[in-house]
Amino acid sequence: MLSTGTPQKASIRGRIWQSRFVRFSVYGVGSIGFTLAALLGGLLVYDSFTYHSLSIQEPIHPSINESVRGGPENRPILLNKEAETGAPRKERLVIVGGGWGAVSLLNRLDPDLYEVTLISPTNYFLFTPLLPAVTVGTVGAGSVTESLRRILQKCQGQFVQGAGRNLYLRDELDSKTRELTDYAPGLLEVEVISDKWDGSIEKPHEVNKDKIVYVPYDKLVVAVGCVSNDFGAKGLEHAHRLKCMHDATQLRKNILENFEMASLPSVSPEERRRLLSFVICGGGPTGVEVAAEIFDLIHEDISKYYPANLPQESSVHLLQYCSHILNTYSEKISEFAEERFRKEHMDVQTNAHVDEITPTHVKFTVTNPLTNEKEVRTLPTGCTVWSAGIKMSDFTHLLSQMLPSQGHPHALKVDAQLRVIGAEPGTMYAVGDASTIDRDVMGYVVDNFAKFDKDLDGKLTLSEFAQFINVLRRKFPIASSNLQNVRKLLNKYDFHGDHQLNSDEVVKLVQDATKDMTSYPPTAQIASQEGRYLANKLNKYGKLKEQGKLPQMSADALDDAIYKPFKFHSLGNIAYLGNAAAFDLPLPEPFKTFFGGIVAMYAWRSVYLSELVSFRTRALVLGDFIKRELWGRDVSWL
Repeated sequence: MLSTGTPQKASIRGRIWQSRFVRFSVYGVGSIGFTLAALLGGLLVYDSFTYHSLSIQEPIHPSINESVRGGPENRPILLNKEAETGAPRKERLVIVGGGWGAVSLLNRLDPDLYEVTLISPTNYFLFTPLLPAVTVGTVGAGSVTESLRRILQKCQGQFVQGAGRNLYLRDELDSKTRELTDYAPGLLEVEVISDKWDGSIEKPHEVNKDKIVYVPYDKLVVAVGCVSNDFGAKGLEHAHRLKCMHDATQLRKNILENFEMASLPSVSPEERRRLLSFVICGGGPTGVEVAAEIFDLIHEDISKYYPANLPQESSVHLLQYCSHILNTYSEKISEFAEERFRKEHMDVQTNAHVDEITPTHVKFTVTNPLTNEKEVRTLPTGCTVWSAGIKMSDFTHLLSQMLPSQGHPHALKVDAQLRVIGAEPGTMYAVGDASTIDRDVMGYVVDNFAKFDKDLDGKLTLSEFAQFINVLRRKFPIASSNLQNVRKLLNKYDFHGDHQLNSDEVVKLVQDATKDMTSYPPTAQIASQEGRYLANKLNKYGKLKEQGKLPQMSADALDDAIYKPFKFHSLGNIAYLGNAAAFDLPLPEPFKTFFGGIVAMYAWRSVYLSELVSFRTRALVLGDFIKRELWGRDVSWL
């Protein structure tokens, strides 16, 4: 009996092993275990290579010499050490600002062509479209930021944390300074951070004269963005803005702190309702997404962990000055957003002008669009967010005042090559919210009509008119779609039937072609495209100069000769509306262009993941989305 036990057990094991389910299960578990072990081993090996010593004798970044002084107030001039003897000096490209336009430019810029200096009041790039999500913990603060030094490393440039305060053109500098700066077109005055200023540009502060330096440039790119516009409202010190990471973390603290206080038994019902009243002033993309995120936080996460009565006593109010929310987006998105908020019983009040904000109330005036009657209303508030609009920063305003042919109330005027109008050609560019492309087609026509009238008879022949239209298309790409088919245009506006157009007929043509023309809205999409465009143009300029193939012509004509003008290509509009989104694509008929709901929300997430500036931030944000789906938002604040 004992001799037959072992073969019997072996036979049983053999029969079990013959089962495909058992074999495949063992193989599967073994493969997964081996894969995990290999991955862990690889990570440990990789980690071991990340620990290494650096020689303190070896410079990692270009060193900066601050001992040189000059300029109008004899302050330090930031100069890199001289290049090796005999090596030609690269052009100095100075970028002021660290937002979408600047980062897009840096990511495309050829690192071998320019000596790059980046000046920004913060040392990180912020993915602003996801900033509302940071305020409620949908994504983490570190997931939407990327070090500017990490981005700048590709260009081997130098970083200065500070903000532009003034600009001195070459003609304003003394001979010593001009010689020290190798006759740079200008000298940028920069206030660097100190213990008295942390880099915030939203709140005014007294400039620290001991922390002023000068930065010479050959080419200057203004990418400083914009600041919040108060529109005459009082008490904005009692409202949160949402322009930087500090704003988002402070708003998050205020929201969660209010719920903690509202859950205390000592709080009266009236005070509880005030604490849980969230008022968002401004119905643009930021205001709408903040309102949607707070609404989701209340009904998805607060309801799980706080007393049951708090979500019912909470309220979210959205105040919009215009007649519709998301008024810069397509009408379909605006209508979809309003209908969705209406179904969720979110309070949306349009035609509302905020007059005053106090720690406990928001006072605003609502105008009846039919009767023009005004009614003053008041809302209790425990947390107020101001996202009503933007205006130019102090530095942009200074440039607008000092340069000729400017005067735009909201931004620096640039031409179709993104050159700042009024500056020395080829030396100053502007991108993003700090700029607006010149749309004064009529002014150009009035000033330059005679240049195209070759025979000086006061009329344009077909050939003269064709040349005229081609120039208009190139200088004003925003109007080019309405300036197609030269012969058809001439026939349409040839009111005298002489196959020519006089100045009055040309003026009428331009009036009709530009009557519906509007400026590009200040969005990240446009700033990003402008940054990429400028990088491509500067790369081409730098390579032609390096090869000695630059066309011999005036600086004013050089940009047009080597590169096409900028033209914005809209990729559509998208807005998060709380567990849903609205997506409007610029597709031709008969394709469906508008998508709304849960499918659009996943499209929204995919678009933002693709637009993040590094694989690191994409992985972190994707992880945040997954964590939110599995465990909800974090309702703690630190």
